[in-house]
Amino acid sequence: MKAQRTQGVALISVLLVVAVLTAVVYHLVSRHATSLAQSQNALGFDQALAYALGGEALARQVLYEDLTETGPEMDNLQESWAQVFPPFELDEQGFIEIQARDLNGCFNLNALSGEDVGPYVDQFKNLLRNLDIPEPVADETRDWIDADQTVQEFGAEDYDYLGLQPGYRTSGQRLAHVSELRLMRSMTAEHMELLRPHVCVLPVNALKLNVNTASSHVLAALAPELHEPEIRMFTEMPRAFKSLVEFTQAITGFETLGQHLGVTSEYFEVQVRVEVGGGTAMLTSVLRRDPNSSAITLISRDLGRDFRSRFVVEIENA
Repeated sequence: MKAQRTQGVALISVLLVVAVLTAVVYHLVSRHATSLAQSQNALGFDQALAYALGGEALARQVLYEDLTETGPEMDNLQESWAQVFPPFELDEQGFIEIQARDLNGCFNLNALSGEDVGPYVDQFKNLLRNLDIPEPVADETRDWIDADQTVQEFGAEDYDYLGLQPGYRTSGQRLAHVSELRLMRSMTAEHMELLRPHVCVLPVNALKLNVNTASSHVLAALAPELHEPEIRMFTEMPRAFKSLVEFTQAITGFETLGQHLGVTSEYFEVQVRVEVGGGTAMLTSVLRRDPNSSAITLISRDLGRDFRSRFVVEIENA
């Protein structure tokens, strides 16, 4: 009877050891699988990022060749850098898509950071009005940028935001990203979607628009006495003005705005999306092209931006 008990205890001990070893092995295998998946994801992202940086380099080369081969006299949306190209396949079973945007074709919000910003605030209000967005956003943006705590008309300063949950303060400096507009008291997500295509943030406090690439809403904001539908009819046609004189002869009302207008571009936004090797990378870069030396300078890179493809596939009905 004692021998049977001893055998039972030994069997239970063996079963316990097997159970413990099984749990340990399972844990080790799970950790190994997790580490392997993490390594594969990191490798896939690194590979996608490398391709994205290559896409940025390609866009830089296209912008450089545009200035050196076609000349610095004019930039328009018919040039190679502005074309919408379909995604092209990579050798590693993936694809890459590249698109460029002229930042001299949108309203530079940092124009509100200078000394005499009254005219720019009024122009920004015109743009907001044309888009049916509350005009106080303009005053709030001005207060967000300036260093004082004096409320401008319908603006807002720190004490207007500190009571929110969570509370926060105004920046007191030039905008670093368009997304900061979402922090304005009167801005909603729907308004942000409407406004985003027409505004940008440049590292200067000047407003210089390329009349060949600016949208009708942006141009109409500079000349409120003109009717926006008339400007839209004009700007929907391909534009390739070689000088401001040629532009003002074609459409009147901009004769006194020469300091804000031009036919060339200096700042560009390049977006690249890559999917390869199980990894995805979306890169947004802001570049400055020197109009004199043709040198391309990197202003900023952003890996957190959503890539919105402009390529549209048209399917014909059978």
